[in-house]
Amino acid sequence: MLIATICLIPLSCKKQETKTSDATQTVLFDCPDTVCEELLVTGDPYQVNPDFYGYADPSIRKDPESNEIWLSYSFPHYKMLDGSPVPSVSIHLAKSTNGGTVWNFVKKLFEPVEMVNPAEPAQEGFLDHETINLIPVRQDTETFWCAARLNYFIPREGGFSARPNNSFHITVLKANTVVDLTAGDSTIIGGSLTHSGWNEDVKLIPPDLSTDFFFWNEPSLYYDEVLNRLYLVMVAFVYNGPTPLMSKNDVYVYATAPDGNPSGWNWVYKGKLIDSAIANELGGERITQTDIAVGVDGKLLLIGTPDDWNSDKMDFNHKGCKVVEIKSLEIPELERDNQGKLRVRVSISASDANDLGSGASAYDHNSATGILFTKRVKTDMSLTANIRKTYLKP
Repeated sequence: MLIATICLIPLSCKKQETKTSDATQTVLFDCPDTVCEELLVTGDPYQVNPDFYGYADPSIRKDPESNEIWLSYSFPHYKMLDGSPVPSVSIHLAKSTNGGTVWNFVKKLFEPVEMVNPAEPAQEGFLDHETINLIPVRQDTETFWCAARLNYFIPREGGFSARPNNSFHITVLKANTVVDLTAGDSTIIGGSLTHSGWNEDVKLIPPDLSTDFFFWNEPSLYYDEVLNRLYLVMVAFVYNGPTPLMSKNDVYVYATAPDGNPSGWNWVYKGKLIDSAIANELGGERITQTDIAVGVDGKLLLIGTPDDWNSDKMDFNHKGCKVVEIKSLEIPELERDNQGKLRVRVSISASDANDLGSGASAYDHNSATGILFTKRVKTDMSLTANIRKTYLKP
């Protein structure tokens, strides 16, 4: 079957024609700045600085109890430290009350925390947060919100390039409302590299990574109301010394019943959703920056970024966005057609991206924006980012 593209702004439709491949039935969409409209949040302008600013890592969810749509995003900026600018990332929150057409700033959801590194107490710096993922949870007549975010330590000396791998950890939170997540109940999840000083409640170690060094990254959430099951999807960043072992940077699924305080949740390993073979099929060495969404037809979708490792720049090269049907999270598997091919509904690229590529994407079919696609310009000395509306609704 042909997957339709819905374009809500006629002028944008004229600028950008979508193409379909007979073999894969995939909508192919190029998102240069001249085509994709930028998403701006009223009341939250980019910080005025030359080389580290913008919005990135969106997460977008419709509130099941109202007409509000919530948007959280990473906010790169400079903080002043002893009179000098230091790159930092916080997480901001916005909402729309008109279906995603206009967005208004609500609050700084999570800000950097000044502290010493518990793994090296003589090292001063900040705990920064990014890559949040939101989900509303409806249990019978009750609705509450959960979120998962990435945390890491940034030393005063060295900044982002000196982030220790043993500081990366995931926080999962629960609160009555989205706004209350700032002070919500929480649990800390670590990988094998996470230092015990971060006081994680649990280390989640998949069976095939029992002897590897890795930390968790790029968390996403999905809640199944029938099963009362909260699924946590994460990417394992496996390292062999200073270099990522891309062939083992797979996507894993854990699940829990989100009852009571998150610190007491029992996480059950469900399996691997994406391995290197599937990543290669989708055009990368791995899939990262995951989001789980429901399509316009009710089908569960994975939104992800294929990427590979640029050994010259010693950095990850993001290669657009793929939207793939999910067969199951309970027994993790992606959908395939009767020819054995993955059901890729949408493939988004950016012909004006530089050699390190684009950023994360997110989707809620209730929003007029369609799929949100992060554009970034990343160099050795700078990072600027902005979120673009594609108006694609798979």
